[in-house]
Amino acid sequence: MKAFDLNENKERFFVELDNKRIETYLDEIANESMIMKSALEKSDEEIVQSPLILRGLKYSIVLISEAIANALQHILAKKYHISITGYTQCFENAHQHSIISESLYKRLKPFVSFRNMLVHQYWRIDDMIFLANLREGIDDFQLFMTEIHEEIYSSP
Repeated sequence: MKAFDLNENKERFFVELDNKRIETYLDEIANESMIMKSALEKSDEEIVQSPLILRGLKYSIVLISEAIANALQHILAKKYHISITGYTQCFENAHQHSIISESLYKRLKPFVSFRNMLVHQYWRIDDMIFLANLREGIDDFQLFMTEIHEEIYSSP
């Protein structure tokens, strides 16, 4: 009996990307980014003094990270037939398959570690470092959206 070779039957089993689904994830990233930029108009000291704003920013990071991972997982599964088992693996595979550029991968890699720390070790995050990193990297989310648009609309 011959082993099943997915590559041999690739066209037969190819499932198209659901661009509407991906756009939903990108819209969530855009909306949360806009909310965060609005909150970041305040000084770091004002934000740290307001637990609701600070928690809101941290929650927005979690939402954005989940939307990014969902978009990448969908592309990897549908376009490359890759099943992902973890958040870090998702980014690594997206980079390996050139879904995201080398420069964006390097910029988002610390974000992945930070997201994991935020979710699993919340108490260890220094608020001032969080805010400095957020201010420095907030535009990376827009870059991610741009690269994903290029991926889904320039590919056959």
